[in-house]
Amino acid sequence: MRQKCARAGNNRNFGLPTNLFLPMGLRSLRYFFLFLLLGAAILCSCEKEERYTLPDYSGYQSGTAGTDAMATVYKYGLRELAQACGLMIGAEYTYGEFADDSLKVVLKRDFEAVTFGNEMKQDGIMTARGQFNFSRADDMVGWNDACGLKLFGHTLGWHNQQQTDYLDALIASAPDADSAAALVRNAHKVWVDAMVKHFDVYGWDVVNEVMSGNGEWINRSNTSTGGRHQFMWGDYYKGGTKEFVDSAFRNAREALERYGKTADLYINDYSLEWLGSKLEAICQYAESNPDVTGIGTQMHISADVNRDNVKAMLERMVKTGKKVRISELDVTMGSADQGETIVYIFDQYLKIVPEAQRDGITFWGVSDKRSWLGAAQQPLLYNNLYRRKEAYYKLHSYLLERSGLDNQQ
Repeated sequence: MRQKCARAGNNRNFGLPTNLFLPMGLRSLRYFFLFLLLGAAILCSCEKEERYTLPDYSGYQSGTAGTDAMATVYKYGLRELAQACGLMIGAEYTYGEFADDSLKVVLKRDFEAVTFGNEMKQDGIMTARGQFNFSRADDMVGWNDACGLKLFGHTLGWHNQQQTDYLDALIASAPDADSAAALVRNAHKVWVDAMVKHFDVYGWDVVNEVMSGNGEWINRSNTSTGGRHQFMWGDYYKGGTKEFVDSAFRNAREALERYGKTADLYINDYSLEWLGSKLEAICQYAESNPDVTGIGTQMHISADVNRDNVKAMLERMVKTGKKVRISELDVTMGSADQGETIVYIFDQYLKIVPEAQRDGITFWGVSDKRSWLGAAQQPLLYNNLYRRKEAYYKLHSYLLERSGLDNQQ
């Protein structure tokens, strides 16, 4: 419909048959004016639809083919609108998605920053012999840089997806437990140094998921020991995981100073919106350690999340004086409206977090088909075919209204 309207608008005769402009002896003047007014009405309605009219999302269905209903309606993507609101918006993706042209279109249009899902974790870069292979990450970095996308580093310290083939061999080579512990501590320092030196990022998840649900430092008794390449770093520090975390932040800060770089240093964790002991423990740790410059909250939530809890969580994080980042947002379907829940989170973040403490909101994925939760959960802004969903429309409308930008083409 829009293409037909556009063609009519470019027709010097306003889309009317040329014989209307013959001498009027053969036609009544009233028919001429009737058709002329009809043509003008069509032009006006097309103009209005192109610039202002939001589509009816009632017919949206996840996974359906067809054109993106919003392709020619919005002048601004989410990126520009978020920037106008004083907010950086980001998305996670992996190397497996990298060749998808649809993903690249979406990232360039709607996001300012990206996080790699796996490619900067230890088992994604370090080989079983302890060597560094940056090739996959570098391919992604090169494209990011060409598109002007900022990069967030994820992650320098986690108990999953570590290079256990190398670390286990290192430990086995030690003559005693103290020597093994010294080798492990040095291995982490070497790892952090190499990563900070190689990548230019605006922030690092220095440690990820280091607290149990009741606010204790993780160990083998309070944390699942299953999973891919799991390695409990705290086992090799006399002070346990707390000492490992202290050391990780110190190593990251010293590496930044060594290479003349700047980046925010984050402690990142999940389920902070439950307002349990974990949130308080993480906030207290951040307040006590000057090397920590930010707190990340993952927010893998349902549309039915307790909204009062979200507000209280952000208020507590802001009180630390550290930067606040929603690091891994996805919202599964529930009885509440998914789009309205996402808008609520953005609205509370912008209202509660002072601009100086904002480090942005990152969606943990782009398309439902690539979500770590599975496509059936429909947790993201785009469906399986990278078509914008109702949640996208609602977020765009909210940011547009808040930004004050004119949406005319």
